[in-house]
Amino acid sequence: MKIKKREVDGATILDLSGEMYGGPDNMQLVDIVSELAKDRKLDLVINLAKVRWISSTGLGILVSARSRYAKEGGVIKICNPNDRVLGILQVTRLNLIFDVFGSEQEALESLKK
Repeated sequence: MKIKKREVDGATILDLSGEMYGGPDNMQLVDIVSELAKDRKLDLVINLAKVRWISSTGLGILVSARSRYAKEGGVIKICNPNDRVLGILQVTRLNLIFDVFGSEQEALESLKK
């Protein structure tokens, strides 16, 4: 999995690509989220548009990142999951823990409310 970081309207967007199976590459997400929390950048959108698959370990990494971020008062929104990834989020009921949006713009707008 690859991660690109960018800023839009005061929020940080992490564009993920590839497959989330776990391992050191995927744990990088938790490290990045921890750094953002330390820097008090507490509005985060995780863009899954280019993520093809998430394993149970990958889901655990997302939950771990959310937990660390929330402890610092941060908010994570997820956007652009493909149908397969969205189905996984729904079956595991993680769509009840994360706010999931169909577009990046919707996720950004929800941070302003």
